Amino acid sequence: MLILGLGSRLIGLLLAGNMLVAYWTADREALTSIFSDPGKFYVADPYTFLFAALMVLIFGAGLFSIDALLARRLGEHFANTK
Repeated sequence: MLILGLGSRLIGLLLAGNMLVAYWTADREALTSIFSDPGKFYVADPYTFLFAALMVLIFGAGLFSIDALLARRLGEHFANTK
């Protein structure tokens, strides 16, 4: 679903939660030192995946996703019915 862009923000929220749990279980020291030593937080293994999940959560799937296609089609449909 994420590749197609269907429900990407919901999936991004679930993935971000999953990556926070990964930080908590695998690298708790890096998670707790986010403010005192941010470098340790950035070099931890789950950081890349957490960052990617947050990007999808914030920005959505993009212009060529099924969500965007449906929004354009429904927008045209409702604009023509008025």
